[in-house]
Amino acid sequence: MTAKELQNIVKGELLSGNSSLKIKGFSVDTRVLQKNEAFVALSSHQSDGHAYIKEAILKKASCIIVTKDVDIKTKIPIIKVASTYEALFDIGKYYRKKYPILYIGITGSNGKTTTKELLYTILSKKYHILKTEKNYNNHIGIPLTLSHLSDVHEIALIEMGMNHQGEIEKLSQLVEPHIGIITNIGVSHIGNLGSQKNIYKAKLEITKNLSDGILLVNGDDKYLKKVKSTKKYDVIHCGCHSSYHLKPYHVKSTMENLTFSLNYRERVYTVKVPVLGSHFLADIMLAIETSLLLGFTMEEILLAIKEYKPSDKRMKMIEKNNYKIIDDCYNASYDSFKGFIHIVKGLKEDKIIVVGDMLELGKYSKKYHLKLKKQLKKIKNCQILLIGDETKYIKGKNMIHFEKNEDVISFLKKQNLSHHVIAFKASRAMHLEDIINSL
Repeated sequence: MTAKELQNIVKGELLSGNSSLKIKGFSVDTRVLQKNEAFVALSSHQSDGHAYIKEAILKKASCIIVTKDVDIKTKIPIIKVASTYEALFDIGKYYRKKYPILYIGITGSNGKTTTKELLYTILSKKYHILKTEKNYNNHIGIPLTLSHLSDVHEIALIEMGMNHQGEIEKLSQLVEPHIGIITNIGVSHIGNLGSQKNIYKAKLEITKNLSDGILLVNGDDKYLKKVKSTKKYDVIHCGCHSSYHLKPYHVKSTMENLTFSLNYRERVYTVKVPVLGSHFLADIMLAIETSLLLGFTMEEILLAIKEYKPSDKRMKMIEKNNYKIIDDCYNASYDSFKGFIHIVKGLKEDKIIVVGDMLELGKYSKKYHLKLKKQLKKIKNCQILLIGDETKYIKGKNMIHFEKNEDVISFLKKQNLSHHVIAFKASRAMHLEDIINSL
């Protein structure tokens, strides 16, 4: 793509520079900007990308997209647009239309990344897959992800996050998925959306551009079990109800694997997945059902799924010299905390749990932290270390509150951790990985 072609895509005005320069990618962050990539100068209340234009030039960007007049002498083409966010969206849309492959969109309050990675583990055995990396699941990350599409790709696995009404609908307009997946309806971002019912409506926005498609949902979720097929799309419910296509039974969870049985085409299969906790069951079933839809045999699916590796900071077991760490500090909601606690309370070892704030609950924060307190009290042989402003609502026996991570680190260094399990969970902004790294 040349700068002139990009100018047409984003409907911009060329302020200066050589419009014939070739563009080999896109970036919104000069810290990771590579030579010959276009730099899109996004502006927000936190940062103004226009302040980094000179740095982008020094790093030999192939083009710069701005919303302000720029008085800098350079041969690098500078394109002015009405909105750099809309320009980024237009770039993503261009690549989506250029590559008419199979698009799978995944949303839900919890389990999006796990479902995506399970699907990638299976589908990549036969197909070249483009998938959402890291936390690139929003209006910035998804267009950047789509810009990596090439002739080699056959399927795109796109994770869709949100924290306000209307966001999934816009992302659905961009991705136009052929297959949509909703993992569950929890209380994440309830502070912004007001109720679980509104969260349910927001997640269903993925269906706005799901024409002649298929929607797979967690049928064990009290909201999603009500979803029905329409003229636009068919619905497949996944879960433990006897009326569903596949029903898992004999479910057993250990520190190494989750195992269960399935009846499929008059055969009994044993499913074994290296994850920690039965709360991953819905994600696994969604991945299995989707893979069957795409022509995989059950034997191929079960062989591939054994190779799944949990993503960093998501119920990841770390073995130390004489103790174990459970790292689940990527994010936290009340629903995901329940699954975390169910696993931890079943462990026989003495336990230390580091619990940080659940954020973005707004006026519901006290309510859900008090509910979390009731769940934590169910754990035996345990000391609970609380950190953050919101966890001050949680008080009880064997519970200590700390102001900052450094205080927890100092406390743990004085403890005999031998033969303990130390488990960590909090919202991402709490940075509990700093404590884990200290260990």
